[in-house]
Amino acid sequence: MTQKTERRYYFRINDIIGLAYTVLDASEEFSPGNSEGMEIQLANVLTEIDTEFSRVVNTIWQQNPAIAQALGLLNRKISIMAAHYPQGEDPPVDSHKELLANVSGCGIAFHCVDPLPAGTRLHVSVVIKPSNIDVHFTATVIACEPTPNNPAGNYWLRIEIDEDNNAAREQLVQHVVQRQCGDSYRMGVPQESG
Repeated sequence: MTQKTERRYYFRINDIIGLAYTVLDASEEFSPGNSEGMEIQLANVLTEIDTEFSRVVNTIWQQNPAIAQALGLLNRKISIMAAHYPQGEDPPVDSHKELLANVSGCGIAFHCVDPLPAGTRLHVSVVIKPSNIDVHFTATVIACEPTPNNPAGNYWLRIEIDEDNNAAREQLVQHVVQRQCGDSYRMGVPQESG
């Protein structure tokens, strides 16, 4: 008789999340590094614009404080709206399917309708509740097992987050730890690690 060895490096929780994923073709590759580089360039451009805007508003302030204040408020409003607007080609937060999933810092398992073969590459977007933080990463299908007569989905899909997605892994680890601490505190019972 052989003994099955499980290798778990992170705590796991069952949690309701928003989830959307797309299958990547062999020729396609989603690179978090590339999108982060674009975000840094965009942040630099916005910083330059804000600096120039502040200089102009300070000049206007000397002549007409009311107009300068209105411009400042308008600039703040645009910044707040831009921070909440989904960028890039990722699906908007409201297009994510809300479901119960098993979440850890190295992967996620959830019910799905269609079978996906092991080794399939995915681009995944997870919305963590209740903060609505949208976490993007690439993952590989580890297993997709049938779950007949299950209203949540026909298959139990297990995916592993790619190792080069450190920021996504860290966000999920922080979420799991926060939820685990909160659940343990509310229930008064230590939670099992996995």
